[in-house]
Amino acid sequence: MRDVIRNFCLQDELEAAYKLIVAGFGDLQEIDMGNDFYHLPHQSLASGIERLMKCYICLVCEARNGSFPNCQDLKKLGHDLSSLSETICCKYISKNKIPRLKEDYSFLVNDELLKRIIHILSEFGKKARYYNLDVVTGKQKLPINPKEKWEELESSIEDIAPYLGSEATEALQRDYYPRVHSQIIAKLERFIRAIAMQFTLEEHGGRLRQYSSVFTSFRKLRDEELGTTDYRRSVKILRRKKEKWSKRTEEEIQKSAYPTKRIFRDHFNGEWPFRSDQVFIECREILFFIVNIEGYDFALNGAAASRYKFPCPYEAGVAILGKSISPFIEMARNLGKPSADGVK
Repeated sequence: MRDVIRNFCLQDELEAAYKLIVAGFGDLQEIDMGNDFYHLPHQSLASGIERLMKCYICLVCEARNGSFPNCQDLKKLGHDLSSLSETICCKYISKNKIPRLKEDYSFLVNDELLKRIIHILSEFGKKARYYNLDVVTGKQKLPINPKEKWEELESSIEDIAPYLGSEATEALQRDYYPRVHSQIIAKLERFIRAIAMQFTLEEHGGRLRQYSSVFTSFRKLRDEELGTTDYRRSVKILRRKKEKWSKRTEEEIQKSAYPTKRIFRDHFNGEWPFRSDQVFIECREILFFIVNIEGYDFALNGAAASRYKFPCPYEAGVAILGKSISPFIEMARNLGKPSADGVK
């Protein structure tokens, strides 16, 4: 009976880790000019990643020794995510002869950006989550300021200067934050995928395979998919109101009184940002830029969102965060110029 309870608790802990990580990714994707509440994604990610690594260590120990580590052994592992990751790489991970596993190991050991991300989350989980109160109470040795360090991390990934112009807010919101967060999430997704892959290896034995299904979605991520999944709860909420979105048939789009153009993924020279393989762009009254995706109208710029109350393609999850729609805005703007031919 005790063994059954242990198995149930381990399953519950892994599911909690999964939910915390997914929630953390979603909360990070919500960060923008109007929301700098990093505490929420940091809290979820630090807790979720720690739980995943400790569950994995418990299962490998059980497979090797016939029993789980005791309370004192687990306590000795502490809450240092960087140290936990190093321990897993040194003692618990298999490189086998499979190229993917060797690549995973090299990534875990050598990727500097991953190490910086894990370090900040680690310091947050250990003590930095109370940074503000430590300042208030006059603590002599302050931990890192996690928000400040995270913003330094973001600016090291991509220079913020090009986004600071006359349309700063829109450019930062639409391009900078999504691009940076996409790269951070891609690193963490690969980190989690590497650990999730270990659950499926026969050589570990024990019960690891029994629990491998919890992180199946991460294990199945292909390299080109890293950083492209939309985890935001706001998208799910908005999509529940899909019946209220503006919808048109292809015939109606083609007969539009405004300059319209169909664009195919295969014919586009650049990084395709949409989840659909073709879109229509439209320019209304020179100022309002629209993209129609699978029959639904979305606002390419703030003016169109304000005028027509169309959702942004990013908000609706039909555009991939981190991939810019700026070329489509420019193409729509050109449709409205006197020199544009308004091709349909």
